[in-house]
Amino acid sequence: MSRTKKAMFLIFTSLWFFSCYNNAFNEILFRTADDPFDDVPATDSLTTEHTVYLSWKEDDAADNFHLMRSFDAISLDWICVYEGKSTSYTDTNLIDNEKYIYRLDKTRGSKCFEGKKYGYGWSSGTIRDYCESNDVPEDAAFLEYDRICNLPCVGFVTDHKEILDEDWFYVTVPPMRQADIIVGQHNLTNTTLGAETNLRIQLSGLESQSVRHQVAYQIQNSSYETKNFYFKVFPERTSLSSGNSFCTVIEYTVSLNQITKY
Repeated sequence: MSRTKKAMFLIFTSLWFFSCYNNAFNEILFRTADDPFDDVPATDSLTTEHTVYLSWKEDDAADNFHLMRSFDAISLDWICVYEGKSTSYTDTNLIDNEKYIYRLDKTRGSKCFEGKKYGYGWSSGTIRDYCESNDVPEDAAFLEYDRICNLPCVGFVTDHKEILDEDWFYVTVPPMRQADIIVGQHNLTNTTLGAETNLRIQLSGLESQSVRHQVAYQIQNSSYETKNFYFKVFPERTSLSSGNSFCTVIEYTVSLNQITKY
C-alpha cells in the first residue's frame, strides 16, 4: 500500500472513530436529567386468540423497560415477561379465560422505577367481530343484513376493573315506516321465542330494556323524510356475576327483520 493510500486510510479511520465517539458523548452529554415518567402499557386482547398485545411510549430517560405480569388476584404475584428497549411485546400461549394484570417498570442506571398504573388483559378463544369498532354512536355499524357479533365481558378483582363491550348500530327507515329489529343470543339453554337472554337493547330516545330471544323491537319513523335511527346492544350486567370476577363472551345475531308501513 502506498504512503498516500495509508494516509487516506488513517484519516478516514480517525474521522469514523471520532464521529462515533462524539455521537456517544453527545448522547450522554445532552441526555435528559429527568427520571423516567410513569406509564401504563396499552393492551389488546381481541386481535388473536389467547394472545395479548402490549405497547407503551418511548422514554429517553429510561435505559430499559421491564414488563411485569401477574394473574388477576387479591394478592398480585409479579414476574418479568420482557426486559429490553422495545416499546411493544406480544404475550402468547395464555391460559383460556384467564385474566392478567400488567405493569411497566423502568430502569435508569442501577435505579428502578416501578409503574404505578396497571394494564388489563385476558385470554380468550374469541376475537373481535367484524362490526368493531362500533362502541360509540359515531362508529355505529349500518344494519341492513344479519350481523353476527360478540360482547367481551371481563371483571377483574384488581381495582374492581370492568370491561364491558357495547355495540352500536343504525338503520335507515323511510318516511312513515317501521323497522323491526330482532336479536338472538347464541348458545342459550332455552331457545324458545321470547326466552330471557343476557342482553339489553336501547332504541332511539327510549330507556333500555331486556332483550327477549328473537322478539322484534320496533323503530318507527313518523316523519315525512328518510332518517337514520341508532340503537345499541349491551350486556345485562346482573347476569354476568354477583361478584367482580368474570370472563365471558356473549355471542348474538342482530337482524333487520323487515320494514313495514305503520
